[in-house]
Amino acid sequence: MSVLIYSGLGIATLWLQLTVAPAIAPFGVVPNLLLLGVIVAGVRWQDPWLFIYAAAAGLALDVFTHGMLGVFGISFFVVSFAARIAGFAIYENSLLTTALLAVPLSLLEGVVSLTILEFLDPGLPWWLWLFQKIVPVSLYHGVLAAVLVPVLERIERRPRG
Repeated sequence: MSVLIYSGLGIATLWLQLTVAPAIAPFGVVPNLLLLGVIVAGVRWQDPWLFIYAAAAGLALDVFTHGMLGVFGISFFVVSFAARIAGFAIYENSLLTTALLAVPLSLLEGVVSLTILEFLDPGLPWWLWLFQKIVPVSLYHGVLAAVLVPVLERIERRPRG
């Protein structure tokens, strides 16, 4: 994938995160569409720009959501490394594999984010947030990854030039 596709994916998922994601939140579980884009791109395409895209997407989400710069930036960067390793490790890069990998990679991002937030605020209810927020969102990401992968494959197959 090129820098142009990463830029378009980042802008589109940020816009969708801020406008559409709250509307598609069953039982108050709001998906993190930027994170889902990082996971799917990292598992499916082994591109060196992925790490820069992940950090920039995380910082953009930091700016537009809670304002604590670096929490999502660092956690997205860590997840991009894990997604790259998972992408190399899987035998067949199928829709099911990507959807199944979205769950543990999303859990990893949540654990990293919560750990950073706990360093900033030691009174954070870590376990409560993990099971009330992170686990349901991770499971939801697994379902949404099955929708996002065909869309990204269609974008990638378009004739360029």
